Amino acid sequence: MRSVISTLVLAALAAATPKPHCFPYGTATLPKDLSKPHVPLKDWWCPQSMAYGFQGFSYPMEYYDCSAPQNGFEYMRDDFARMKRDFGASIVRMYYPVCTNESVFENAIRAGVANDMAVIFQVWTNFGDGNEEWQQSQQAIYNVLSSETFGPLAPYVVHSADFGSEPVGDGMDGGGDQFLTDLGQFRAVMNAHGIHAGISEDWDRPGIMSGDHGVGLGPIGARVRANSDHCHAHIMPYYLSSNPTVAQAWPYIRQQIAWLARNVQLPTMITETQWAWAPHPYHGGATDVGLAQYTEYWKKFDEECKFFKLNNVGWFLHTWLGEATFDMVYDNGSYVIPHWRPRKC
Repeated sequence: MRSVISTLVLAALAAATPKPHCFPYGTATLPKDLSKPHVPLKDWWCPQSMAYGFQGFSYPMEYYDCSAPQNGFEYMRDDFARMKRDFGASIVRMYYPVCTNESVFENAIRAGVANDMAVIFQVWTNFGDGNEEWQQSQQAIYNVLSSETFGPLAPYVVHSADFGSEPVGDGMDGGGDQFLTDLGQFRAVMNAHGIHAGISEDWDRPGIMSGDHGVGLGPIGARVRANSDHCHAHIMPYYLSSNPTVAQAWPYIRQQIAWLARNVQLPTMITETQWAWAPHPYHGGATDVGLAQYTEYWKKFDEECKFFKLNNVGWFLHTWLGEATFDMVYDNGSYVIPHWRPRKC
């Protein structure tokens, strides 16, 4: 009985503790006229200690036609609203923004403002096929940051920016010395605007991102770390075998988080980890997956909230809609896991 009473008292105290006035986990809100908040940037963002557990969704943006509704403000605004209302999302991770016009990034900022949510910008890698696409995508971001309307506001909405999603794995910009130089230059521009930068990548690449046999940092990983403000990590047990199970997955996730803490030592979020609710050729090898395991996988993340809090690691659900059976949203708009809202412990 005593333990029950203690639990109830602690729960009541937690409920009574006011949220801090900060963004995006606290009570701070964005002016809806697209002006910047009357708060110094250093006092705007919530502390790193609050950046744990469920953050939001990877948001596929794979429509090359920049005028497509999916690249428009209203479409994003409504999707962001559902993420926040139904799942408690705080941040939207732009994923594969293949439109290389600044409008797609401007619309994401506007949708973030409308819903008091942060956004992670991402340079489109074009899977390493040439330099033109990523350079256009990068320039689009630069144009937004230098614009009269969005430049002053962007540092208050853009949580961070990634120089590609798996750029090392894709061989973006050559994947070597030139890539690392350009990553450093991208980071310098972002930092000049008050925005943290890095890459979103799988560190479990022995001899490249990690050292041989996974010991320490690899030659590329060490230089990525030196040119990054954060660690946006891909931890993907779904691909460990052709018949993955959640029982296999969680020990691997714990091991990877411990490895990142030892070797990378930067503010860390799992920006990409996935599971499928049905087999799909789009996803490669895994064959023995289904709705029950999909549900178990994501609810396991929820159950481990205290673990994520202890390690100060955030995570994103991959994906919202657009990546086949990785999606949380069916084509008809309903949810694969209905009536589920990740908690904040």
